[in-house]
Amino acid sequence: MATSRPPAAQGISQPPHSAGKRFKGLRSVLDPSQIPSAAGHNWADQRRWQNRPYNTTTDVEIEIPLAGTDCVYVDQVAPEYFSPIDFNGRRMDHASRPELNFGTVDFAATSKYNAPQPLPRLLPSFVPTPDSTSRRTSLSSPPELRDPTPLRTLFVIDVSSSAIHRGLLPAFCESIRVGLYGGSPNEVNTSMFGGEVNPSMKVGFMTFNESLQFYELSPDQTQPGMLVVPDVDEVFVPTLDRIFVDPQECREAIETLLAAIPRMFAHVVSTGSALCASLQGALASLSRTGGQVLAFTASHPNFGPGMLTPRTEGELYGTQQEHKLWEPQEVVWKDLAEESAESGVGVNLWVFPDRWADLGSIGSICNTTGGDLHFHPRFQPDRDAHLVQSEIARTLRRTTAYNCSVRTRCSNGLHVSSYVSLLHQPTADTLTVGTISADLAIGAKLEHVGSGINDDQRKNVHIQAAVLYTSVEGQRRVRVCNVGVRPSTMAGNVFRWADQDTGVCLMAKEAALAMSRKMLTEIREDLSQRFVDLLVGYRKNCAASTAPSQLILPESYKLLPVFGGAILKTQALKGGPVSSDTRAISRHRILSSGASSLMAYLYPRAVAVHDLRPTTAFPDPTTGRLSLPAPMPNSYLWMEPDGAYLMDNGFVTILWLGSSVSPQILLDLFGTDGSSTLGPGISRLPVFETQLSVQVRNLITHEETCRGGRVVPFLVARQNMDAAELEFGNMLVEDENNDMMSYVDFNESHLQTCVTCTVR
Repeated sequence: MATSRPPAAQGISQPPHSAGKRFKGLRSVLDPSQIPSAAGHNWADQRRWQNRPYNTTTDVEIEIPLAGTDCVYVDQVAPEYFSPIDFNGRRMDHASRPELNFGTVDFAATSKYNAPQPLPRLLPSFVPTPDSTSRRTSLSSPPELRDPTPLRTLFVIDVSSSAIHRGLLPAFCESIRVGLYGGSPNEVNTSMFGGEVNPSMKVGFMTFNESLQFYELSPDQTQPGMLVVPDVDEVFVPTLDRIFVDPQECREAIETLLAAIPRMFAHVVSTGSALCASLQGALASLSRTGGQVLAFTASHPNFGPGMLTPRTEGELYGTQQEHKLWEPQEVVWKDLAEESAESGVGVNLWVFPDRWADLGSIGSICNTTGGDLHFHPRFQPDRDAHLVQSEIARTLRRTTAYNCSVRTRCSNGLHVSSYVSLLHQPTADTLTVGTISADLAIGAKLEHVGSGINDDQRKNVHIQAAVLYTSVEGQRRVRVCNVGVRPSTMAGNVFRWADQDTGVCLMAKEAALAMSRKMLTEIREDLSQRFVDLLVGYRKNCAASTAPSQLILPESYKLLPVFGGAILKTQALKGGPVSSDTRAISRHRILSSGASSLMAYLYPRAVAVHDLRPTTAFPDPTTGRLSLPAPMPNSYLWMEPDGAYLMDNGFVTILWLGSSVSPQILLDLFGTDGSSTLGPGISRLPVFETQLSVQVRNLITHEETCRGGRVVPFLVARQNMDAAELEFGNMLVEDENNDMMSYVDFNESHLQTCVTCTVR
């Protein structure tokens, strides 16, 4: 089986043929690239081929090609797949078939695999129109399939008095305009706007306060039309004509609308914010096709369905009801999230709270549908607008799929026990996701069932993850990721070849997922016990002859005490007083991030700015890649009061300045020789042509590039002066902070003691 992936510059390969042929009784679909059967000595006999089936159950909905194992099943190869073989028994067209050379391949799906319309609900979130009602009346009747269309994106904007009085509404509209077309005059780093929005994408606009307002756009008219839905308890779409348009063809009309919205609602006095009803209206407009929603809200929902009240956090923390802080207050939020996922709609939410937001309720729709959750407390438009602009630009330009169905298959002897995710899971082995983007990751747990993989350890065990989706261009595809690994009955081999990043990330995600059913103290205890069990298993099976008092770490998990302590110090899981909104956004980041971004979040990268070499942070003359400095441990023990340190965890960048920092460093970075003149209002590093300024800006730009152009808040923390130093100190995960012991104490006093007691 192919296990490699195409180079990043090449992208995912797409074979010219569609998904392969399915054999009755098999959970996977076989591709005619397999080796012909032993009886095949001429071209006619080569139409017969073999393959080993995976676990046999009932037929499945997705036909997925597999590359390469032996066979116990024989069937006819279709003529269009036929190819002669060379003297080595290899297909002559092997080099030209991507599915035989790469483990990750996209296949075109036929029309019978179009996304089905979901069954009508007893209590739908919106009033269905005649053309939005599925004709499927029961599970036994065949589903109605929707024709794939280019991705539709709906912008939902809060125009309540809170958004107006705080100056957020003009910032929303300008950020959307910059995200669509670029050209922000105040933007320093414009690399994120290098490419245009996919020309196939269609966009629409809606505003809300105590009512909903849809807008009709047309390239022939510069003045948009407004359609008002006053009853937020029975939401409907007035019309589907001219709501979604081409952003380039209607650029003039869109820019006119975005400029007019702040003026139209400048004198609105209504304080109501019907966020839930607006998302129901967005679902109504996208229910027949699927798509994505970009919603902006300035306050918690306080009007219409799904209105929320402040939670009594102090009474719930430390009790058996603590898990309710991360669950929706009203069932309408859960129903709306599931209905959106089934309709192929992903919701991305930007929250700008004035007091509290209850992300446990409103953020649930992002967790369930595969969307992003952006939290901006203490937002100041003149200071932080570029952050929202970069987030919108990233959302619109990244690789995105919608109407997604995810399934993972394994060889005999393995079984997918669960998915480590909050995404909608209608059946035990399938996820239904509104949108899957390049920034979303899904975890899956495998467990042994039976003795299938022990029959012949010389053969690989195969794992296949498949996503049936619709692309931005409106093409139905199947992305297949194949992996082949060698099984072993020796515990030493398991520990030797284990991937530390994957294991740590999976444990962090499972701990965050357990917040919905366990107390935080129980989660921290269970997580610590998992670390102990892992080390005890290694001691008993691989290092039994060592002294019981000595802590032995597996070679692949040498840094487990460091990363284990870092997980316990995340804002989602740490002890001490933390608001539920802060824990909810941290939980969302842990569950949605991939391995590389999550590891950076757990253990931020820290660099000593004052010790940068002259050639560091500049492109290497031979490779052209940026020469990066060596990171330093995340501890105050390695820091000096006359130094400057840059730390980035993927969601915030902090520049720490010691109390005795050199005036030359301040002059090079900020144009002043005294730290007292630096205020907390600095949101970006000034542009100076000094070498140190160029080096630090290159490091920051490199991190932004790794995030796909997304800009994060930039804070300056002066020692013993700024509140940002507290956040910087919490990111030093090797120190004693966050209501948790230091790395040394956790390693020697906790892990070593627990392992020693268990072994004895």
